[in-house]
Amino acid sequence: MTKRAINDVQSFLTFMETDGNRVYQIVNVELLLRRHPPEAVISFLQELHKDYGKTLSKLIQEDKTNSMINELVAKRFRLKMAINTIRNYEKDMEAA
Repeated sequence: MTKRAINDVQSFLTFMETDGNRVYQIVNVELLLRRHPPEAVISFLQELHKDYGKTLSKLIQEDKTNSMINELVAKRFRLKMAINTIRNYEKDMEAA
């Protein structure tokens, strides 16, 4: 993958903490993509997405007012966008 594509994926997996003092990376995808093929990284991100979904379900059942729900929803959305970005890049490379 190109550096620009990796940066696009990483931008979905990086966000500012709610207090605005710290940048948080869900995953360092650049490191993963250097060491593993894109399909393996997608599989890992899908597993993480699924794990967050299980945790989210438990939290919703226990306490619908828990602030962690918002964080997990955001993380799952960001993971899905990163997965889609990698897939789109791979599809574009096959078409070229």
